[in-house]
Amino acid sequence: MEPSQKNFSRYFPVSVRDRKWGWHVTTVGETRNRPGEAYPEAGHPKGYNFDWSKGRVLDCHALIYISNGRGSFESRKSARQPIEAGQVIFLFPGVWHRYRPDAETGWNEHWVGFDGDVARRWVKNKFFSPRNPVFKPGQEQKWLGLFTELTTVIKLNRPALQQVMAGFAAQMLGLLYSGQQAGLTGDDQALLIVQSAIAKMQTELESGLNAQALARELKVSYSSFRHIFQQHTGSGPHQYLLELRLVRARNLLTQTAQSVKEIAQQAGFDDEHYFCRFFKMKMGMTPGQWRSRSLPKNGL
Repeated sequence: MEPSQKNFSRYFPVSVRDRKWGWHVTTVGETRNRPGEAYPEAGHPKGYNFDWSKGRVLDCHALIYISNGRGSFESRKSARQPIEAGQVIFLFPGVWHRYRPDAETGWNEHWVGFDGDVARRWVKNKFFSPRNPVFKPGQEQKWLGLFTELTTVIKLNRPALQQVMAGFAAQMLGLLYSGQQAGLTGDDQALLIVQSAIAKMQTELESGLNAQALARELKVSYSSFRHIFQQHTGSGPHQYLLELRLVRARNLLTQTAQSVKEIAQQAGFDDEHYFCRFFKMKMGMTPGQWRSRSLPKNGL
């Protein structure tokens, strides 16, 4: 946020439609707190304002992105820790917390508050934890760009504004989770291995490629390969390869007049019978039934 920009904050009502959507935004804002200034600034509604001595408990989730300066944060679930520019603080409903900028530096703070069944399900399923609320996700220009776009959308008061804002918040959480998983898998070399493996899977489906051979080609043990691949994609390499082959088969069934045997071979399945069994297990119908249901009435 440039020095010429003024502080900005909005707090939003939530309709029945917004709750049915499963994800709604409660507040969006950004402040530039200069060195030595009182924090937080006055004017926030009850339930959001706080002072350092008492802390605060929210009834929603929130992401706090610090784009400049430094400060500190602590919560009932995590010890006090320093906060630096580029870090994101994830606040959880019902968890006491407090944070503030360093008096010597101040900080630039951007936030979005959100809640809903979808958001709470992500936490319940342990994608995020109040015991690990501080992230260093990188991609700082991306984060600044998202907050800039979000405030622009709010000022334009777009139709279905809540649903548009919810999309921005979900994208931010996706970036956080991606950065978190990258941290679990290690350095850039691990990411390069996964990227190379996926590229080869996508271009060589017909070759009879398998995950063990791919690990050997990438000069990494299969156990290590499987671990980093699982962390990055959520699936093991063998399962990921099968899913890619299934997608290729579905496309060929609806876009060509080739036989099921030919399609199985082009999708990388050596055995037509195994392909048919696997397809039915995944899709709930045979390849022929899928084709009949998916094709237009006038055929190919």
